[in-house]
Amino acid sequence: MWRLKTSRTLAAGVAAAAALVGVGAGPSGQAAEAVTQSPRPTSHLTSDAPVTVVASGLNSPRSLTWGSDGHLLVAEMGATPTECRGTGFATRCYGLTGSVADVSSGAPVRITEGLPTAFNQEETIGPNGLAVGPNGHVYTLQAGSPEQVPSSLPADLSAVLSKQYGSVMDITGGRRKVIANPGTVNWQWTAAHPDLSDTYPASNPYALTTKPGGGFYLVDAGANTLSSVDRQGRVKVLAFVPKTPAGSDAVPTCVDVGPDGGVYIGEITGHGNSATAANVYRYSPKTGKLKVWQSGFSAISGCGFGANGDFYVTQFDTTGFLPTGDPIGNVIQINHRNNSRTVLADGKLFAPTGFAAGPDGSIYVANKTMMWPACTDAPACTTSTDIGATGDGQIVKIG
Repeated sequence: MWRLKTSRTLAAGVAAAAALVGVGAGPSGQAAEAVTQSPRPTSHLTSDAPVTVVASGLNSPRSLTWGSDGHLLVAEMGATPTECRGTGFATRCYGLTGSVADVSSGAPVRITEGLPTAFNQEETIGPNGLAVGPNGHVYTLQAGSPEQVPSSLPADLSAVLSKQYGSVMDITGGRRKVIANPGTVNWQWTAAHPDLSDTYPASNPYALTTKPGGGFYLVDAGANTLSSVDRQGRVKVLAFVPKTPAGSDAVPTCVDVGPDGGVYIGEITGHGNSATAANVYRYSPKTGKLKVWQSGFSAISGCGFGANGDFYVTQFDTTGFLPTGDPIGNVIQINHRNNSRTVLADGKLFAPTGFAAGPDGSIYVANKTMMWPACTDAPACTTSTDIGATGDGQIVKIG
């Protein structure tokens, strides 16, 4: 039985690994053109595009981005932490098991470890978002907010979590420099808007992308908001992503800046939504308006623009949220010329999340990423097994 409360919240073959190392790519969206000199691809992927595991051995991988050296980086939620509070299904565990790994060799080389994580019997969350700035620095977007740190935790752990939860943090070269605190800002914003959701106050910063001119855009899966961070670290809530037709929270999980300067947002949706309930929204920085751009998706867990301008949607599963069975997902390619859709890797992905575009027209997603509980009697569950949190996670190349 699959349970996930997001409203709050095989080693690669030598040839595949070598191909990944040689990509020399940059991130999706506008930043892609800034770091790669490769000619812009014009072709589109087809439904029979090859699907190759290019890295494995990952601990619940999520967001992907390209380093300034062309190496592919991935955020890992890590193993389930062991400092737990509560009993049964209400158990919540806290720790520092998150990491960021360089997977260009086909196996994870962790460049940063000991990042904050939390586990609530449904999923492990931690360094949800990942981005590389124009300066080449690596930034993570940490889940949660300091307001969610229990007072009963050990003092040393509580001190770290209270500083880093819900933050944008520069982790370049081993540093832990907090540059913004969207978790706290969004928690306070939701507390002031109780009419928008019965889950408020809440905050779970989830996806991050660089902002043209400096700073970041981010979406919060708990607050259901789009926010910006300027160069001084000031956070501003820009838009609220509305509830779904089923009445659940939108739970935005991905964000990217398009070639047109618009900000594109995907939603996984909350519990009880169909296989066509998820939308992709477009936010206009010029007008401040948020509108549905594309609709009819299932449980969006990643999105972004490819090197040729096509838009890609990673579907966590294809039956709606929650999944009616195993979370078997795929990727939807939206042709930028005529908005036609092509299904990629259909039936070949298990709980995929994230997205990164290669300059050659290929794309990358994280696979086997989320928790799959070992027990099905929810009130009695005190332990569970994480697929992806015990080294099962993968990075898959399509194309």
